[in-house]
Amino acid sequence: MKNIHTEEAGDLLQQIATELAFVETGSADSLAAIAEFLAKLEKLVGTPLPPAIATEIATAAEFAKSVAAAGGVLAADAGKVLLKWYERLDKACQDWLAAPDAQADAPEPAMPLELGDDTELLNEFCNEGKDLLQDIEQGVLVLEENPASADTLNVVFRAFHTFKGGAGFLGLEPIKNLAHELESLLDAARRGDLTIDTYITELILAGRDALQQFLSEIGKRLGGALKGEPISVPTSELIMRVKARLAGESPAPAAKPEPVAVQPQAAAAPPSSAPLPPAAAQAPAPPALPPQTSAPVQPLAPPAAKPTPQKPAAAKSGANSNEHLASFVKLDTGKLDVLVDLVGELVIAQSMVMQHPQVQSLNDRNLSRFMRQLQRITTDLQRNAMSLRMVEIRGAFQKMNRLVRDLSAAQGKQVQLLLSGEETEIDRNIVEELGDPLVHMVRNSVDHGIELPEVRVAQGKPALGTVRLHAMHQGGGIVITISDDGKGLDQSRILAKAIQRGLIEADAAPTEKEIFDLIFLPGFSTVENITDISGRGVGMDVVRSSISRLRGRVEVQSTLGQGSDVTIRLPLTMAIIDGMLIGIGAERFIIPSLSVRESFRPLPGAVATSQGRGEVVTVRGKLIPLVRLGDQLGIASTAKDPCDGIIVVTQSESNARGLLVDRLIGKQEVVIKSLGAAFKGQASMSGAAIMGDGLVALILDIDNLDAPRAQHKIQSVASA
Repeated sequence: MKNIHTEEAGDLLQQIATELAFVETGSADSLAAIAEFLAKLEKLVGTPLPPAIATEIATAAEFAKSVAAAGGVLAADAGKVLLKWYERLDKACQDWLAAPDAQADAPEPAMPLELGDDTELLNEFCNEGKDLLQDIEQGVLVLEENPASADTLNVVFRAFHTFKGGAGFLGLEPIKNLAHELESLLDAARRGDLTIDTYITELILAGRDALQQFLSEIGKRLGGALKGEPISVPTSELIMRVKARLAGESPAPAAKPEPVAVQPQAAAAPPSSAPLPPAAAQAPAPPALPPQTSAPVQPLAPPAAKPTPQKPAAAKSGANSNEHLASFVKLDTGKLDVLVDLVGELVIAQSMVMQHPQVQSLNDRNLSRFMRQLQRITTDLQRNAMSLRMVEIRGAFQKMNRLVRDLSAAQGKQVQLLLSGEETEIDRNIVEELGDPLVHMVRNSVDHGIELPEVRVAQGKPALGTVRLHAMHQGGGIVITISDDGKGLDQSRILAKAIQRGLIEADAAPTEKEIFDLIFLPGFSTVENITDISGRGVGMDVVRSSISRLRGRVEVQSTLGQGSDVTIRLPLTMAIIDGMLIGIGAERFIIPSLSVRESFRPLPGAVATSQGRGEVVTVRGKLIPLVRLGDQLGIASTAKDPCDGIIVVTQSESNARGLLVDRLIGKQEVVIKSLGAAFKGQASMSGAAIMGDGLVALILDIDNLDAPRAQHKIQSVASA
């Protein structure tokens, strides 16, 4: 039986319709009356009422109440929104009351997601939704370890509430409905009606993943990848499970996964929810009713040019106080890149002026003082502009918590993830590209490194394995270390696999580092059994390729039976490079400093010719390939005899080599410029920089300079 008092409900709807006429004239009193009628209507709603209608009534009540508290100046705009909502609600209620009772209990089909035309707000919603989902994930992982953490529970609850408000504001009904149900689940836990357990955390994480899928699909649509295709993510079953849990139904018994230790810091300092689009952040979502009958109902879009009511309750939480909001401003990354480029041009122009011969020949003390002051100002401006691109690496690190949790539970392992150096700042573009390499390396640590609990105990280790992520600034760059206390790398197995595949000769005697570098070769793996997690030999190859694109390098150290350390060295930014300026003939080139190990003038006899392998040079008792950079680049070099030039030892991928150049000019920071169409196909060049004298110096891509094959290098080292 439909549990709604139809006569009383009809009277309330009629009273709402009457007051709406006065609200459109700006009457705050009528708006307050509507809020009261909506509250009464909400109390009449019984559980058989379709959830979408019940949700819309509750949302409209909250909306009207908040706008009424904001004052009559906003009442007219709110009245127009509520009038459209009322017309749809009245029709939907009448259709539902006239339909057979069976319809009320039938499961709702998956509702397609309808997107509005405001792409700017949708982009903003997606970007900030990602931050909210990260807060939710981290909070749930903390709740899994400490269900009694009221602060963390409130953080997760507010994140879903904010998500729901933003989705409702944009008319994204399926997203709003899912967020509402999950919010209700958390609200029940806040009231003490439910206890956070494994089943509830799994429900919340499943909902979080569904919301992430929604955001991903919206992003594809906005990017043009899903033109005209409907966006639909199945959530009906999940919502039914949430409703069942709220109704007190016990879930089917399931095996509880092994506990996973998560850093407790999040409980002490819960992440703050990201703000929604300006209008959505200030007021609850305007009601928008989804279709519940055969007649389609369009989602309600709020008036684009109208002011949005302030939400007085926002000040109570303290999370979005005016002081906090005033200290931050959102900025499009494209505009930020333009600013950095312009500052770079200013630095170049200032340097050109200072190095102009006529300026240098002037003996004017005041002019010299002004020029020094200009240099200080431009340097400070450049430093501050670059700092705007910097973000903490915290977000990339904390995403690994969920990965470790899921992998360890799936494999029956006990693993804790310890994070340190999360406050270390790095270029935003680098952080975005760092996600996949971190996933591959952490997955390898859990899958291949950490042993099963019984194996660890038998070896005298604690049953709980440890994976550590650490970041720090070092030498003008950033160093990231991924370490574990697992079984480590077996050099003999790696070497045997390499010999079997013909990567090195059976009588070769490579160093420990060269053996470990073999794991970065495409398709290389010592794992016998391929799983859905790993074993195909593509993970570490992807890691090295990704790090190389970021102008960094990766190294491995390992002790059998004790664990492994993977170290990534990266520049702080992709816009400025710290480089060594070298000269070949009349030309100048820049070698990234991260690729340079050392430089020296060779002594007679240091360079020799190896049959079939070309020239080699002895460096600290080892032979490495010698590359005459002038010949490689097709430039006439003045250093025909290596003893007349300088050898720059570089490290690229797993290849160390000596680059013979005519001279070293110096070391300096330069602003990277993209190469034009004239240099298309020049893989050995990664960019260009305008020097202080106005001339251009090309930046060498050490990874793509032609060099002997890796196996030849290993054989040459062995022959040393």
